[in-house]
Amino acid sequence: MEPKLTLKKNRIRQVFQFALESIPTLFILAILLGIGFWGTRTEWTFKYSFSNNEEAKKQESQKANKASLWKSEPGPEKNNPFEKALILAPNNDAVNLAELQFQTLTEQPFIKSISSTGYIEFDNSRKGNISSKAPGVVAKIFKKQGDKVLKGQTIALIDSTDVGKAKTDFVQSLVLKDNRQKSLERGQLAASVIPERQIRELEMAFREIEIKNLADRQTLVNFGFTISEDAYKNLSDKEIFKKICEIGIPEEIILESKNTLSANLLPIKAPFDGQIIAILKGVGESVSSSDAQCVLADPSNLILMFNLPLESVQLVKVGQEFKFKADLVDDQFVSGKIDWVSPELDDKTHTVKVKASFANKDGKLRPNTFGKGEIIIGKQEKAIVITDSSLQYIDNKAFVFIRLNATTFQIKFVELGNRNGEKILVIKGLQLGDTIITIGSHLLRAELLSKLEM
Repeated sequence: MEPKLTLKKNRIRQVFQFALESIPTLFILAILLGIGFWGTRTEWTFKYSFSNNEEAKKQESQKANKASLWKSEPGPEKNNPFEKALILAPNNDAVNLAELQFQTLTEQPFIKSISSTGYIEFDNSRKGNISSKAPGVVAKIFKKQGDKVLKGQTIALIDSTDVGKAKTDFVQSLVLKDNRQKSLERGQLAASVIPERQIRELEMAFREIEIKNLADRQTLVNFGFTISEDAYKNLSDKEIFKKICEIGIPEEIILESKNTLSANLLPIKAPFDGQIIAILKGVGESVSSSDAQCVLADPSNLILMFNLPLESVQLVKVGQEFKFKADLVDDQFVSGKIDWVSPELDDKTHTVKVKASFANKDGKLRPNTFGKGEIIIGKQEKAIVITDSSLQYIDNKAFVFIRLNATTFQIKFVELGNRNGEKILVIKGLQLGDTIITIGSHLLRAELLSKLEM
């Protein structure tokens, strides 16, 4: 029995010893649990008597913040709570803090217009590929790419055997015509002693050479030469040939030639004032009547083209004014009048072309430039007009905020008309004298949506 009693006493002693050894650990654990309980009850803050005033101020500030929130009231329509819904600011400070801007509606003129993209191009009547009127070889070029030329100035000279032959034929027929005319005049003076048949032969010979001379003259006119028979009267045959070789040739070339000028030279002259866009044939290259020697265009008069949808073009007429702003040119606006409205619909774009001419004297605008334009289709003298920044949308319906008093605002849905840039015509929903928010209305919209949706 004694061994069992001894074993039992040893176990009690071990338990008691373990309990004594665990007391510090349990004490520390109890302290930690106490601190945790105190922290959860006091939100880990130390409250002393001197901090009571600060705590009171903090509570008052929280109450003030709650009181400063905007409020909203749904409109009377149950199906649409946004219709005539109100949003109320707590005070003027809240309105000022939102940095709202306002506009009081008054009567003002409104220009009705159609907006469209457009592009600039050369006027086809003032641009062309300038070619030689006879086949030959480029003998000399007087103008380079980018040079400005006046109508009638010589751009280049072409050495053409066809031109040389035409000049020679003209000189021959001109001299022969003069000789036969003199023979006819002598025969008519001696008609009493010369047979009538011989007089008729002289007349036929003169008419024949006269027709030949007219044909030769017309050939030179077709080549671009200006021929005046009076300029060749009372000149010798050599002088006539020299003069016909120099016709249309620049004076400096005549002086350089020293009476050895070729009859083959054909000048290419500018048909209108413009600028050399490109030189296509160099000196020594052969050209034909179908080859362009250079490209000439007039950049001072350009064309503006609009592509309008069919429903819009019905309102466009010749003579209406337009305004255009190029994309890549700052502060450069173009205005003018519509010249032409195409009678057909483009089968690829399903749009109608509308053309307008305008002056480009300063040369800032360039062909193939795109931009945005407006065609003025009418004007309403008295209208209610708002800016695009005033509008907000709910379910794709446009509305504005009307200011009822210093801190109260109301939704008004509006029906819109034509647009002219940022200005929009209001057809229905607003009245003269209403004060609307122009800047900052998106803030009120967000407040309204958050309140009514909640």
